[in-house]
Amino acid sequence: MDNIVLENISPKYFTPRNIEQSEIWKKNIFFRKGNKILIVAPSGSGKSTLATAILGTHFEYEGEILYDRQAVKKLHLEKIVEHRKEGVSLLFQDVRLIKNLTVSENILLRIFNKDRKKFVPKMEEYAARLGIENLLHKKAENCSYGERQRSAIVRSLVNPTDFLIYDECFSHLDLNNKKMAFSLINEVSGESGSSVIFLS
Repeated sequence: MDNIVLENISPKYFTPRNIEQSEIWKKNIFFRKGNKILIVAPSGSGKSTLATAILGTHFEYEGEILYDRQAVKKLHLEKIVEHRKEGVSLLFQDVRLIKNLTVSENILLRIFNKDRKKFVPKMEEYAARLGIENLLHKKAENCSYGERQRSAIVRSLVNPTDFLIYDECFSHLDLNNKKMAFSLINEVSGESGSSVIFLS
């Protein structure tokens, strides 16, 4: 996927504060693959609603979201799911690891039906960069929230999509871990040519 376009979108069932002053809602926005975007907005402004709409998990908005000129609302569910494998992914605020799987099992879910062995060295390298290499065989439910956030960041990068969306995913990281995570995301996205959209 080379671009994602927001065409005059606004939420259907709630009105974010200051929507008229928003630089996203009710505007035409063009996200090009390879670009890095930071969207800063206060709580209650609809950041998560925007993120999940771009991912195609709901259509509760006016206007259109386009993947390479195709309206997401008109795509078959199977096509949307296909886009999530290679085109666009979202690291949710609540990270969404499967609690009874180990950290490594959670991370490797992101590679789908590809050869897992090829991705293990990359997973181990990224985990070491974020200081969680000793947690790879630990169940997610036994990790702290900060450890789960770092694990989810590794998952997002082990097989990166064209567009990587991060919805306030650093909330439980201290400054040093934030710097390391940001550096890794920046480096991997640069190598893969992915676009990064940070919501904060």
